Amino acid sequence: MIEAGWWEYGQYAVFFILGAVVSLINSIAGGGSSLSLPIMIFLGMPATVANGTNRIGLIIGNISSVANLAKHGYLNTKLFRQLFFPSLAGACIGVFFLVSIGDKMFQAVLAAAICLVVIMSRLRKDILGKPPQTPPARLTLGGAIGFALVSVYGCIVQVGVGFVQIFSLTRYTGLDAIHVNALKNCLTTVFLIVSTTALAYAGKVNWPIAIVMAAGAWLGGYLGSSLQRKKGNRFIENFVSISSVALAIYLIVDLMIH
Repeated sequence: MIEAGWWEYGQYAVFFILGAVVSLINSIAGGGSSLSLPIMIFLGMPATVANGTNRIGLIIGNISSVANLAKHGYLNTKLFRQLFFPSLAGACIGVFFLVSIGDKMFQAVLAAAICLVVIMSRLRKDILGKPPQTPPARLTLGGAIGFALVSVYGCIVQVGVGFVQIFSLTRYTGLDAIHVNALKNCLTTVFLIVSTTALAYAGKVNWPIAIVMAAGAWLGGYLGSSLQRKKGNRFIENFVSISSVALAIYLIVDLMIH
């Protein structure tokens, strides 16, 4: 990290605010890591350490958001129990999975995938058929495989996984946006804990910065969950669309520059 006079202490205020903003974004939609990781790397943190350090705050922010939403009855615990083991299995696979795709190709695919998710989620006529009226009573084979794969991706890459989770959960459960968000944040925490434990064991976490970001993340997660409770489903849907398109544009521009 940068070590010069006031910055030695001033950086903690910066990382507290960064943790709060990222968790607020992730609580409502996703893509917050596309903001935090470049900033952390720009401020002098090695990329792998930034990745591990960032995830500590993401876990705390998710827990804060879920706790607030669950308190008001928005978390479907039956569905969480149903999808917990596929998510855990995917996370365990993801820890040992080697990514062969190059960084630039991955970035292009991710940007295209996010745009596709946004377009399909906003279509009036659903070309994949309508989501169910009520959530499935038991875990389906497609659901188990699908959410395990989402967890593999989230464990390895993490950036943009919130949008994939939202789309997948909406398709699988038929729940409204705020209930989907509560479930998304809960399931995301599962693979984040697995992947972050591995990164921490490998020494890829700057703990002083991680603790400060986690404090900010708790505030951001709470504010994000409170905001979506007050504003409702239409606000969440619009926020998801805007933030996901912004992430896709950022990835495309970054790809062209580098």
